[in-house]
Amino acid sequence: MSQAPETSTPDEATTGYLRAFSDLAQRIRDGASFSGRERHCAFLNTGQGDFADISTLSGFGMPSDGRGLAISDWDHDGDLDLWFSNRSAPRLQFLQNKIPPKSSRWVSVRLEGSPASKCSRDAIGSRVELIFSEATQRRVKTLHAGNGLMSQSSKWLHFGLGPADKRLVAAKVRWAGGAEEEFKGLQEGKRWILRQERGEAVEADTRKAINLPAGEIQLPEATEIARIRLSQPLKIPELSYRDFSGKAQSVTRLASSTAVLVNLWASWCTPCAAELEAFESSRSLLESKGVTVVALNVDHLNPDEKITPGDAARAMAKFGFRGAGGMADEQLLSLLQQSILASVYRHHEMPVPVSFLIDRGGWLSAIYKGPVEVSRLLSDLEKLGRGPQSALEAAVPFKGVWAKKYFPADPVALSRASMEGGYLEEARASLVSFLEKHEAPPGNPGIPAEQKRNLQLGAVHFQFGEIFLREAGEAEALSSFLTSLKYTPKQVPALNRIAWLLATAEDSSVRNGAESLRYAQFMMQAPGATDDPTLLSTLAAAHAAANQFPAAVQTTIKVISLLEAGQRPDEQKEQQRRLNLYRQGKTLSYPPGGTNP
Repeated sequence: MSQAPETSTPDEATTGYLRAFSDLAQRIRDGASFSGRERHCAFLNTGQGDFADISTLSGFGMPSDGRGLAISDWDHDGDLDLWFSNRSAPRLQFLQNKIPPKSSRWVSVRLEGSPASKCSRDAIGSRVELIFSEATQRRVKTLHAGNGLMSQSSKWLHFGLGPADKRLVAAKVRWAGGAEEEFKGLQEGKRWILRQERGEAVEADTRKAINLPAGEIQLPEATEIARIRLSQPLKIPELSYRDFSGKAQSVTRLASSTAVLVNLWASWCTPCAAELEAFESSRSLLESKGVTVVALNVDHLNPDEKITPGDAARAMAKFGFRGAGGMADEQLLSLLQQSILASVYRHHEMPVPVSFLIDRGGWLSAIYKGPVEVSRLLSDLEKLGRGPQSALEAAVPFKGVWAKKYFPADPVALSRASMEGGYLEEARASLVSFLEKHEAPPGNPGIPAEQKRNLQLGAVHFQFGEIFLREAGEAEALSSFLTSLKYTPKQVPALNRIAWLLATAEDSSVRNGAESLRYAQFMMQAPGATDDPTLLSTLAAAHAAANQFPAAVQTTIKVISLLEAGQRPDEQKEQQRRLNLYRQGKTLSYPPGGTNP
């Protein structure tokens, strides 16, 4: 997905990345695995133009969730061993290479550059070529930094020497700074240090043997049971249910004065029965800790089940639970389902039992898929209401440092990623959250800190406009673009969007030809604007909207000539269509969300 900066535009790289990420997200929603059992793989070059999968044969095909790979002669026996990193346990694995015979010929070198000669100390980018008595085949390696996803192999360059009839004569080094140097006296079967400007190889010290005992991988059984402690509690919508007498009850109102555990259960579910019995035996303790359990039956939501509220009440009594209870309906189930989807990336079905821990004030703080132990519930209750940092710490099973503290997320980038995947509510939420903390009127652009804030707030409001365009809200989009312009008055993208909307909007309250032309003409004062086909085509649309069709025709002819020079035939066709409209005295009209390509 990554592209070289000199061969792609920023928009091209961003669009491609987001499209690929959106495709990946859809695959996960469809059931594909992204982080679960992605085994490491090994492929053997057959020498016939293809590769053979030898993952299992070589020992690579372990049932771990693979990520990184680092290569090193760890045991100093002349062959390369492998270190794996995994997303899940075991986090680190070692594969010792025992394939080559002891008679294999090899040599390893470690480079040490000289900063005075424009080469870094670790000599990244330097190249080593071995010279043999018979120059029938080259042995060349370049020292790289980074060898894959979050991986760095050893900086030792390891060479297999091949048949014994070729004697190693020297090693020629082209250092990263450009200098070349030859080292003689290397002997095979040893490790050598090559220091720049020394011209002499130094044998490396021998390391003591390290014993790493083998061990079997112990993987947990796959299960649907899960505890999801939210790192950022969610404000619940209005939740209600009907008790067994048919009277409406509000979970939201109850949560205004106490924490609430909403438990969904079924009469045929054995774990549900055991869980409700455990809740009843600990009900006094739970209520003393400030939580009320509300047990809601879901049997009747299955069209094949004919259970009545009375039947459900008797089943709950049989299970031993005497607390608040009732019947869940489709709306409640849908709202809780949406809460899960807002909290976890991959979710398919809601099991029974399933419980939702709602903190006082109506904040969803934990989700328990499957039975939850009372001790687990009590532990989570102790951490409720302690603020955002406490929620972050409780969300993970081990201590650590959250990167957000050091790498604050860009709200516009997050919004764009969500919008690309079609999640418009999430795209808006990241912007709203940012504005709640940082919104301010336009500052003095002469003060660097205020200018920086202006740029960021301008970008946030511009992104709001993009979301409104996607939702066909032309008036709202125009308002957002105009607000963006208040923070950055000469921002060309906002000027272009405003002029285009005013010229082409379907909403008659938005369309305004004279204003469109005013913004477009101001935009054309920007450096390079008169040679930009996109900006010129907006100007042409503005001329047409202002009933200046001869100017619209002349501008579009220039656009077409620029596109011809740039060999962009698809865009030429659209411009030719517009040219024909302008010659007929017609303006452009696009459906809401249509933007100038």
